[in-house]
Amino acid sequence: MKELISEDVVAWLTARKPQWTEIAVDNLHRLPMGASRETFRFDLSYADAQQGAQAMKVILRRDPPASNVDSDRAHEFAAYQAIYGHGVPVPKMILLEEDAGWFDGAVSLAEDLRGFHNSEYQFQDPAWADKLPHVAREMWTAMGKLAAVPVEDLDLSFTRPATRENTALQELDYWVASLDKHDVGPEPITRAAIRQLRRWQPVAQKLALVHGDFRAGNFLYDDDGNLIAVLDWEMAHCGDPLEDLAWSMTRTFCFGKNDLRSGLALREDAIRIWEEASGLTADPAALAWWELFICVKAQAIWNAAAHVWASGQGREVIHAYAAWWLRNAQDKAMLELMGKL
Repeated sequence: MKELISEDVVAWLTARKPQWTEIAVDNLHRLPMGASRETFRFDLSYADAQQGAQAMKVILRRDPPASNVDSDRAHEFAAYQAIYGHGVPVPKMILLEEDAGWFDGAVSLAEDLRGFHNSEYQFQDPAWADKLPHVAREMWTAMGKLAAVPVEDLDLSFTRPATRENTALQELDYWVASLDKHDVGPEPITRAAIRQLRRWQPVAQKLALVHGDFRAGNFLYDDDGNLIAVLDWEMAHCGDPLEDLAWSMTRTFCFGKNDLRSGLALREDAIRIWEEASGLTADPAALAWWELFICVKAQAIWNAAAHVWASGQGREVIHAYAAWWLRNAQDKAMLELMGKL
């Protein structure tokens, strides 16, 4: 892809923000994170005729030519805008550019909340052991608050419509199609899970804006473990809020160390915190369905990464990691949930 340089960013902002003058872009660099999008950080300054001199720290996200998630800048941008101001902390969106001619891919610009952590691996550090219960409460409380937001209050026109009755099957069909599209070989365990999921689907207690990737590593937190903002909304959609809860508890995100879900809390504690914050009940049968579904969804994502790597479309290390370790770990998680291991 085209190298992202300050001069091109200035030219783009000059064209898109004619009311801005004296635009300067400093300290532009790429952040080593994310498998589905490229993330850059820089310092932006400009003059505005009405507000005077302005300076801000910003994040630019760019769609790559090949990704493990079939989404785009407009989708994530709209998701951020939809939930902003509804009790779930997120960065403020600034500008969306869908014309790939500027940077060889669509980009979005957002405020950069600096000085915080977002590494899930840090929670494995013994120095953080005493803070894990607080971080867990922060994460699953935020997730519960998201589940509680009435969908009628949100603009969800950017995502596929759903009903309480059809959302489970609709999501299953979506991710099975992704699995088929990015086929990298036989998947007997995943196909067995799909057959089991097709026998019965739960009806959602309510519809909600589902984040789609709500886990440790996708939110910012401070030195005390307070949650600052929820990030990475590219898989957001209208659906059953149990999907987010199930995703956060998949064994793949326990890092193979212990039974702490997302590396933070035991399964029963995560469910209890979520129920308290959401006002909903995690029906055991429904949650079990979504936990097995999550394995299929995750395997579709890991297979997409494997397809990107095997086809030569991308050479990011994260794609090789997903193709190797995560696919094997997800198979093990499915076997455990189906009582075969």
